Amino acid sequence: MRVCILEVDRPEGTFLKKHGTYSEMFRRWLKPTMPDAEFEALDVAGGMAFPDSVRAYDGYLITGARVGVYDDDGWIAPLIAFLQRLRSEKRPLAGICFGHQVMAQAFGGEARKAECGWVLGRMQQTLTVPGKRIFGADPLWQMSMHQDQVIVPPPMARRLAGNHLSPNGAFLYTDFPGISVQFHPEFDASVMTDLLADACFSSEQAAVARAGLEGALDSDRVARAIAGLLRAS
Repeated sequence: MRVCILEVDRPEGTFLKKHGTYSEMFRRWLKPTMPDAEFEALDVAGGMAFPDSVRAYDGYLITGARVGVYDDDGWIAPLIAFLQRLRSEKRPLAGICFGHQVMAQAFGGEARKAECGWVLGRMQQTLTVPGKRIFGADPLWQMSMHQDQVIVPPPMARRLAGNHLSPNGAFLYTDFPGISVQFHPEFDASVMTDLLADACFSSEQAAVARAGLEGALDSDRVARAIAGLLRAS
């Protein structure tokens, strides 16, 4: 199985040296569940061209990003057009954080800055009935780091998970093999600790988030859900 990671951001400096790129984090997270998969990264934000044929890969993943879907970065509109091609040709697609938001935006929903501001730290996701079928037992514990979220779900999206700060936390698409999550299953406590050192967070925000990072995570369950979607398609 060949999987294309649509990489829409790249870390820098010490963080990059310590943790690698976001596509490398995806590989580390997914490889135990998908040992036979070949992962290839496509630097979307860096201007790499999309495949001429969407069938060049068995499935596609979209990483998180520091930008919003509403920003004017030149690669966002072509990405949305490519996602619409994937959907029309029924190609498997999974999105994480920004990936969740841009899928919603591409498919008729709306993402924007949330009134609650930043959502940070290890958080409980409450699963819907369809969410329990996809992810297993309720609840799901995952890392979150976002100030944008999906406000209006797309018409063909079935909600799988959420909480009081981010109710539209995960979607399964009913018209093509697509799944997306607002949280970060590729992040662990070490990654979160280093990201929370960023100057864009207040010391109080960072301290509250850091205080709860060390609990168990259910990232393997999210990996199995995504692997199941890719393999079934």
